[in-house]
Amino acid sequence: MTLRTFTFGMIASFGSAWLFAVVLPFFKTRDVNPVYFADGIDEKTGVYFPKRTGQITTGAKVYAQNGCYVCHTQVVRPTYAGNDIHRDGWAGFKADPDRGDTRRESNVFDYQGEEFAQIGIMRIGPDLSNVGSRYEKTAIALNELNKTKLGDAWNDSMKTSPEALLLEHLYNPRNKPSMRWSTCPSVRFLFNEPAREGLAPSPKPEARALIGYLLSMKKNDTVPASMNYAPPKPAAQ
Repeated sequence: MTLRTFTFGMIASFGSAWLFAVVLPFFKTRDVNPVYFADGIDEKTGVYFPKRTGQITTGAKVYAQNGCYVCHTQVVRPTYAGNDIHRDGWAGFKADPDRGDTRRESNVFDYQGEEFAQIGIMRIGPDLSNVGSRYEKTAIALNELNKTKLGDAWNDSMKTSPEALLLEHLYNPRNKPSMRWSTCPSVRFLFNEPAREGLAPSPKPEARALIGYLLSMKKNDTVPASMNYAPPKPAAQ
């Protein structure tokens, strides 16, 4: 084998991988055409417009700066790439009390408002595509449990919020006995340490931005059937 043949072979090998993994996806998703709800199949009509609120831009930067993408993904894989739909909570919920089965795969609109789609590198920790909904559900369940335990002594001031649960996790991921196994590093440098003993640490703006970003990740919107992993079939005529 000559040096020239070897060089062209290396260029072809790496160039083709770069072409199909980077260049083509970039041009395919750079300008995404609007997706419409289908009459007779979808519950809604018109153009699909994803709803996402929170400090997305600033929080995404804090997320990236602290390397969260190394251990967490943000993509519910399509069926052909390894089905994630069976992971209840990751892709929505199989038995949502209001809408039934809300599970779906990720789509390009899920990363709206971000400069980069932080799909992640590996899953040392759980996928975060729907982490906002999971923490909301956990907070509701915890409040119901405490309300049952305390009875008449319960009042609204005792409620736990999703924000409080996430702040506790970020400050000390292994604080609870059930999370002693966690390998998630603490980001307590994003908090102001209490002035005296007995006070809770207060989050800095960066921590609040990160919380807002994480809570914005929800798989709870209705997507067109054409984007759903198991679109509803039209009623028989």
